[in-house]
Amino acid sequence: MCGIFSIYSKRDIKPNSFINSLKELEYRGYDSAGVAFFEEDNIKILKTTLKIKDLESKLKNNLKTSLIMGHTRWATHGSPSIKNCHPHEYKNIVLVHNGIVENYDELKRHKAIQQNKFKSDTDTEVLAHLISYYLEREGSLVKSVARVGEIIKGSNSFLCLDKKDPKLIVAYKNKTPLYLGIKNNGEFLFSSDLNAMKNDLNNYYFLNDEELIEINNHRIRCFNSKMKIKKMTMVPYASSVVKKKKKLEAEGLITYDEINSQKFLIPKIFNTFDTIKKEIKTIKNFSEIVIIGCGSSFNASMLGKHYFEQISGIPTAVYRPSEFVFFKKKNRNTLYIFMSQSGETADTCDLLETNTGYFKNSLSIVNQSDSRLVRNTRLSLNLDLGIEKGVAATKTFTGQLIYLYSLAIIFSGKKNKKSSDLTSFNKHYMKIFSLQNKIKDIAKKFHKSKNFFILGRNYNYPIALEASLKIKEIAYIHAEASLSSEMKHGPIALLDKNFPIIFLISNNQDSVLKEITNLYEAKSRSNRILLLATSNVIQKLDKNFLKEISLIEIPNVEEDLLPNLFTVPLQYFAYHLAKLNNLSVDQPRNLAKVVTVV
Repeated sequence: MCGIFSIYSKRDIKPNSFINSLKELEYRGYDSAGVAFFEEDNIKILKTTLKIKDLESKLKNNLKTSLIMGHTRWATHGSPSIKNCHPHEYKNIVLVHNGIVENYDELKRHKAIQQNKFKSDTDTEVLAHLISYYLEREGSLVKSVARVGEIIKGSNSFLCLDKKDPKLIVAYKNKTPLYLGIKNNGEFLFSSDLNAMKNDLNNYYFLNDEELIEINNHRIRCFNSKMKIKKMTMVPYASSVVKKKKKLEAEGLITYDEINSQKFLIPKIFNTFDTIKKEIKTIKNFSEIVIIGCGSSFNASMLGKHYFEQISGIPTAVYRPSEFVFFKKKNRNTLYIFMSQSGETADTCDLLETNTGYFKNSLSIVNQSDSRLVRNTRLSLNLDLGIEKGVAATKTFTGQLIYLYSLAIIFSGKKNKKSSDLTSFNKHYMKIFSLQNKIKDIAKKFHKSKNFFILGRNYNYPIALEASLKIKEIAYIHAEASLSSEMKHGPIALLDKNFPIIFLISNNQDSVLKEITNLYEAKSRSNRILLLATSNVIQKLDKNFLKEISLIEIPNVEEDLLPNLFTVPLQYFAYHLAKLNNLSVDQPRNLAKVVTVV
């Protein structure tokens, strides 16, 4: 969602260096961007409702400034427009903000500012008005920010400047992530994202909730909410972050590269089995599991339920955080697994943080080891797949599947799968990536569709849910996932000869013939069928029937690993639907990669 980045320096800041770092926040999703900087002791503000490169063209190459802050906005209050774009200002206050001031309507009626004229529709502007009010009384910017921090509700982080003091910046953080960084050349950075600070970064500090940092005339101080000075323990960057780089077969799009990257990333995860086992050895005894996640993490959790119940024999429930309300239930024997690619998903983090006593036996699975979710769960597992910049989850979703599968094996008390099984998986998994040209040709038959049904059963139902989400996210086509066995109980009424159906058939011996029957039921009503199935299933089908549908053959591997082979072709399919319709695949409209608001 919204992103914040700033540089505070003793020397002139190179505009290209700042812009390149701000661009590192683009993957989070945004609809406008802006910067504020001091030039010859005067504040200047630039805004755009286009991309960051538009700001780049507006910033002079010979710009002389030692303090600059920028922002990418994902609209929550007020439409994407120049007046709603950050930075916001009132009198001498200029600020950029990430989060939501939940009580902003109430605060606008605060006696101190109720007569003020507001220029925007945002919740952020009320912060500038309140800080200005307290500054006139306190005479200190950091104290004024602290006073405002006491009365605002929600998850918020922001940076604040005083137009009268070009050597002063104040940061505030509560729940919404904010980092302080120090570069090797001594420059101070603030950022919503560690990735934006990575170039030449020496060490960093993740602000705790309700902390403030003041940098004044190059002197830095950290305060708690009571304005007591706190010591900061800086974390060395090089020793805390694993950097990975591999040249990929690029088509010029991040999402495409990230789908392709699974070719070498996913097989490597199986080598982490012993590491996973070691990391979770202190989990307390449990007899049931609850998995909590949103979006793609929820879909992965659904397959986790299948694994834990079928492999480990452990009853498992899956919830979205907004649906979890069972705090009166005794949970001494429950393991809670919190799923989030970024580790910053606000819905999930808020549930955990407001009920930490209840979720004592907790484990998080994330792709960011230094994140909010990791700090608040008892144990954590890091996918370690490298930053995922495409807004739609691809490699992180597949990585979550492997980790959940590995946990199920560990919880079952069985040994890891035989090396021959994994060798077979790796060999057949490689074949999936050779299907992309065929998938692109099939996508040409379907890219003008307005709707899809994606049908699956057993382990393929969660994959159908994820395929549905991918098609909605990046191809902007309405898609609905359903159990193939449930179609006849209502949804089948929507079918006609032109209604597109993606049908996933499992290898489950108890249900495969029923799934084939459901396929025939669908084909008798629609002529537009895309089938994904293994050769074991395909040989059971009538040859003339196969000529009438589109087919993607999935290689045969051990049944519990098959969902990974169904996943990648569907990611390619959604990608090609979007490309054929000339859509923005990496940054789909209205979406944010890091969802830091509830």
